[in-house]
Amino acid sequence: MPSKRFVHSVVVQQQSPSSDGVDTHFLPVNPLSVLLLHLFPLNNTSTQSNFQAALGIAGAIDKINVLFQGQSVMSMTGRDALAMSYFYHRLDLRQGSNRSTDNERRSVCVPLLFGRRAYDPMDCFPATKNGDLILELTHDIAGTGYDGLRYSVEAVELPGASPRAFERKTQMADTPSQTGLNMFELPLGNIYRGIMLFGTTGFSGAAPAPSWGRISTLVNNQEYDYSSTDWEVAHVIGGLMGGAPPSHDAHLEIANTGPQSVGRGGWENYAYLPFDVTGDDEYSIDTANASSFKVRADVETADAIRMVPVESVVL
Repeated sequence: MPSKRFVHSVVVQQQSPSSDGVDTHFLPVNPLSVLLLHLFPLNNTSTQSNFQAALGIAGAIDKINVLFQGQSVMSMTGRDALAMSYFYHRLDLRQGSNRSTDNERRSVCVPLLFGRRAYDPMDCFPATKNGDLILELTHDIAGTGYDGLRYSVEAVELPGASPRAFERKTQMADTPSQTGLNMFELPLGNIYRGIMLFGTTGFSGAAPAPSWGRISTLVNNQEYDYSSTDWEVAHVIGGLMGGAPPSHDAHLEIANTGPQSVGRGGWENYAYLPFDVTGDDEYSIDTANASSFKVRADVETADAIRMVPVESVVL
């Protein structure tokens, strides 16, 4: 018999919510490595241009919230979670169906990792007591391109694991009141492996003016790691570490009138600033003894932005 094992199981059976709202589910008590949030709505594509690729289907979840004893350890939108899996974890999960046929059942899986890598017994959420760890899902059962939302959740547990740390990923949202330089302060105390950024306005058009503009990171009010990077360059930094572009974006389909582009983008609204560039915390930022940690942006369009920092919480 092998000395170690994992347990992969369905922890939330198929749900078919009848209205928008919040569903609450208790999570397993063993050390937890991964949750797999499976979304399988129907296409609502009598107008083919409404078809949604994976990122659009992930948008059926307005908020994912994992709470330990009432405190969030993971909090972000479904779209942000899928973007995190691509840009940070560098996962390229497959869809069960990606066709635009009206009323065809879709299948998109959003992975939620509690450590840098799946199945890592040293980097996962520790064992808990029954009822201490809860998943809240705020869902939108119908939107542009889909309706009839169904979902389920599977988990990867690591019985007997004694992790040294787990990852905390909690959303910070803001809407700058003006363009130009803006500062965004992050909480202190943990090790930062990176920051996922979302901007309502991406880099597009004849005169691009993305929400974030030029970005810097500062520790103790001194530029640190990212002295300056422009949004359109930050968008592709992950490629330096081997990350591939998302494969489940808009695509071509052949219709009677010829090839048509279906699906919607949205990846241009995301960028990821990695600090843990070597995957061993060599360059991660430890804020335990810092007086401040900030992101500075030369905002070009003052609209809604989000940050999802990746913090390693040492146990």
